[in-house]
Amino acid sequence: MTIPPGSRGRLRILCLHGYEQDSTIFKTKLRQHIQILQDIADFVFVDAPNVLQPYDIDGMDNMARETASRMGKSLGRTIKGWYWLQSADPEKVCGLETSIAYLESVLETQGPFDGVFGFSQAVLCALLEHRYEGLSSACTHARFKFAIIASGYKLSDSKWTYLYAKPLHTPSLHMYGILDSMIHASKSIDLRHVFANAQEQSTVGA
Repeated sequence: MTIPPGSRGRLRILCLHGYEQDSTIFKTKLRQHIQILQDIADFVFVDAPNVLQPYDIDGMDNMARETASRMGKSLGRTIKGWYWLQSADPEKVCGLETSIAYLESVLETQGPFDGVFGFSQAVLCALLEHRYEGLSSACTHARFKFAIIASGYKLSDSKWTYLYAKPLHTPSLHMYGILDSMIHASKSIDLRHVFANAQEQSTVGA
């Protein structure tokens, strides 16, 4: 995927963390990418509005605390999510409307953004912002020029399946792990098929 240059000379990329994480953890995970692209891109990290129960994910808490400590800050672990599962069969999720309304305010107050990097459940919020039927007509942010999608998947909640009814034309790069035990590769591939201009990159691990 060729990323178009930003209108201001630098790219501004909105970064949305995965479930049971937060912006500090996601920034820690992407620290090498940030360093490599520091001359051409600014990464903006935001927290999901829904507060979940604390949970230590594979030692990422410790890494995030070390990062915060070097910046002279402390890390109070508040775990966030863009939505949560109310029931699995049939699938029903809660909190998504709140997240989309929040992202609308982020676009208006912190934008403009050239692209978006979404991990796991954040993908839905990031890429379908302009397709959501409840989006305020006051949102004037342009559509994203590109999207980077890591371990994305589609919801099966009947309330939200209309979002996948038509192809999305945002140029996209889909990354997933062939042996990912959390988000099976087939789910990420299924989401990729929704995009008309998609590329993919897979790894053996998660």
